[in-house]
Parts: sequence; structure tokens; C-alpha cells
Amino acid sequence: MEKRKEQKEKKEQRRLQIMQIALEQFIKKGFYGTSTREIGKIAGVSSGLMFYYFDSKEALYEAIIEQACEAMVLDYSDSDSPISIFEEKLKGALQMVSENHISAKVFVFMSSASYSAEDISPKAAEILERHDIIKQSIPLIEKGQALGEIRPGNPHALSIAFWYAIQGIAEEIAINPNSPIPEADWIMDILRGRQK
Repeated sequence: MEKRKEQKEKKEQRRLQIMQIALEQFIKKGFYGTSTREIGKIAGVSSGLMFYYFDSKEALYEAIIEQACEAMVLDYSDSDSPISIFEEKLKGALQMVSENHISAKVFVFMSSASYSAEDISPKAAEILERHDIIKQSIPLIEKGQALGEIRPGNPHALSIAFWYAIQGIAEEIAINPNSPIPEADWIMDILRGRQK
């Protein structure tokens, strides 16, 4: 039983290693410029073994998108404060990119995927559409506006400003890991506006 658990953990670690290598390669070379043979070589696995973990390059691409999208869900109930939900997501994202350089690169990858996923994989495009954080945020922003927690203005535009501020910060950290991380309050002011 213990051995089976250990094997399962090793398989998952190897799978995550392959995904991390693929992420780097997709960022550097794009989907079509990246080969599974090259990913396998960097990971130290044969091409045949690569397909044990992922059926195809498209499946690997989809797995990276799916994993990244898991963090892009706004879970809230009617009793939750909208502004506190945005603040929690923001602080989590800033902490992730400051502590883990790979997390910052995921933002770069996801930005690229939002442009090209439809041409690469209908499944990947569907995953991205289902987890569109900009659209998910609109009803929450509207609720925050009704409660007076979030500044007036077009909820869609506010969502874009907030999430793309985070996107831009992550991309800067991916390129320049020693760049300073802006204060969370600076980004929260996009939604809060100036307090009187």
C-alpha cells in the first residue's frame, strides 16, 4: 500500500516537472515551436514515456491551462464582502509571484494562451472561456458598487483594470525577478477609488 502511494507521488512529481518544462518551452518558443521530444529530453524521459504522462502535446498544453485556471475562480456567497474577496485574491497572486518565479511565468503563458488557444485546442479555449476572471468579476463588482464598497463606474472596465494590473506585475516579475512588488493597496485603489 505504501509503495503504491509512493509510486503515485513520484508519478505526480514527474508530471508536474514535465508541465513546468513545457511551460518554459511554450513561453520561449510558442506552441508550434515546442516539441515533445525536446521537453522529454530536458525532463530526462524518453518520447515514449512522455506519452505515458500526456497523450499529446495538446493534452500537455491543456493540462497547464487547466491547472492555472483552478486559481482563477471567484468563490463567494451572498454574505461575503466583494472588496474583501478581491483583496484576498490580489494578495494571494502577489505572494505567489513574489515567492515562486514559475507562478509569474504562468501569467505570461496564460496571456499568450488567451490569444492562441482557440487555434491550438478547442478544449483549451473552452477552459479559458469558462474561467474568464474578467467576466466572473463583473457581478461581484456590481454587488460591491451596490454596497458602496467599490467605486462607481463600468464594472467590466473596472474588472479589466484590476486584473490587468496584476497581469502586468506578474509579467514584469517573470522578466525581471528582482523587481519590487507593488503594494496591494495601490492595486486595490483601482476598485476602491479615493476615500473621502
